Amino acid sequence: MLIAQRPALARLDLLIILLAKWYLLADAGNGVLLAWLGLAVPLSALYKSVLLLLIGAALCRQAISKVGLLLLLSLLLLAGPFYSLLLHGHLAGFSYDVGMVLKLVSPLLAALYFFQLAKRQPEVATQALRQIFLTSFAILLLNIVLGRLGFGFSAYLPNDYLPDLNLGTKGYFKATNELSALLLVLSGFLLAYYWPRQKWLFAAVAGLSLFAASSMLTKTGLVGVLLLIIGIPLLQSRRYWQPYQRAVLVVMLAGSLLCGLLLWQLPLVLSTLGVGAKLQLTYQQQGLLGVLLSSRDIFALDNWQLAQQYFANWHRLAGIGVAGLGLYTSKPLAEIDPFDLLLWFGAAGIGYFILWFALVIRQSLAGYLLQPTSVAAGILLVNLLMLLVASLAGHTMTSGMLWIPWGMLNGAVWLYSRPAAQGES
Repeated sequence: MLIAQRPALARLDLLIILLAKWYLLADAGNGVLLAWLGLAVPLSALYKSVLLLLIGAALCRQAISKVGLLLLLSLLLLAGPFYSLLLHGHLAGFSYDVGMVLKLVSPLLAALYFFQLAKRQPEVATQALRQIFLTSFAILLLNIVLGRLGFGFSAYLPNDYLPDLNLGTKGYFKATNELSALLLVLSGFLLAYYWPRQKWLFAAVAGLSLFAASSMLTKTGLVGVLLLIIGIPLLQSRRYWQPYQRAVLVVMLAGSLLCGLLLWQLPLVLSTLGVGAKLQLTYQQQGLLGVLLSSRDIFALDNWQLAQQYFANWHRLAGIGVAGLGLYTSKPLAEIDPFDLLLWFGAAGIGYFILWFALVIRQSLAGYLLQPTSVAAGILLVNLLMLLVASLAGHTMTSGMLWIPWGMLNGAVWLYSRPAAQGES
């Protein structure tokens, strides 16, 4: 019976890997149809729904109990929004909540699937992960190059302070912040993979990542890529600098003082940036917090006041969802992940946020401590950066572009925690 199932299971794995390898083409296809024909076709949503169903089917054959727990978790997250639906009948808002829950659990599904694949066929999983990340990175770069040539969309919409239509580019992808976070995940794996093996490829990936980040002109991309380029070699060289921990601490202290100096002279720094006019105005009106959060703190405060005004305490604890909040505002999200998850799904939402990051950071830290020169160092740094991005910028845990590589990367930690990880190609 098991022998008869193996070929079908192998074909299912092959199809999942193939779809994961080329998924960014579906995202780009959405942008092409919108830019050229003005058609908002849900091509990417359909593509990823099929991939998610296939991953679910594969997990049902390998870890049915975990799929059942995820279904129960999804129902728990939707309890509050469902009550809002019963009260107000806002079906469109509840549909949005269901979509957010699917996006929320998708990285965990991808991680569970890839962990099962890695345990069954570690060599296949290692090769598949590398192919997925290389292909995705190439598609992202091609998209950015097309954007720099004048195709696709600008990163920032024109307004009073950003009148230039060509200020930054995201090519044919639609979400700049999600694209920046995706760049960090893809480049984090590749940088960690190539640094111990081929320094010239590390330099090439670093240069291309900086090119992509500078094209998008986002704080997430620029700062995140720089931290990866500096942090990954440092983490992977632990055996060399560990005897000199005091000197390393002095350097880190000096770096912190430099960052403090830059923040102290923030108006001068902002005046040298391409989006300085907008950021200077934000700094004058809202201070440093406004610059770091890109005014999302204002949306958060407005939505919290609406939630307090129209919903009971226990309802907010259960979550009111867009099914409730969407009745009173046209922007029912602040784009700060922990805040939005708390408002939409209550204690279950913020609890999931905490548990997800506690799990992936703990696992990647354990892998790094076992094999500091392996890709686990990059996975650890990527997860720490994703926590920072999610806390400041949002659209991380509920990103439609991010869940495939981020989830699979965390499912692959086991591959790079084994004694053989250092020698794997």
